[in-house]
Amino acid sequence: MRNLLVFLAISLFIQSCSSTDNEITKVEKQEIIKSATEVIKRVFEYSNNMDFESGLNYYSDSSNAYFVTDGTMYSLAELKKIYKNIGPSVEILQNTIQSWNVDVLSRNVVTCALPVKLKLKFKGLPEYEGQLIWTATLQKHSDGWMIVQSHESWLNCAEVAAALNPTSDI
Repeated sequence: MRNLLVFLAISLFIQSCSSTDNEITKVEKQEIIKSATEVIKRVFEYSNNMDFESGLNYYSDSSNAYFVTDGTMYSLAELKKIYKNIGPSVEILQNTIQSWNVDVLSRNVVTCALPVKLKLKFKGLPEYEGQLIWTATLQKHSDGWMIVQSHESWLNCAEVAAALNPTSDI
């Protein structure tokens, strides 16, 4: 019986030590958020400077990474092709993150949901201002944080469609 009690005590001690090792301290959490949001800031900065290719360097090309834009899911290769095609027709693009909502899931995984004010002008079309919500999951790799999932949701899809395609009857 005594051996069983000693074994249980040691097991509980080991378990309590290992769970402490997995907990993220407040300071660690702040550092994780800081390093992950720096990547997001760079992506938005590249986008605002219409250097989409450089911004997409922070997106994962893993086969299980996916990116949703306009209700369609894309791989990184497909997303790069889309931005390469539409990039030359963009005259103005200004994304302004209105607030930061970041959640640390682990030392290696962070999610965010960002309300973004957008100013957009394509050649031959009037300037459009609207709002979207951009969500993402970032995963830490040996070379830094990578976006492994993102999703853009426009707050008023019909308004966006009408502004960007004024000849349609949407």
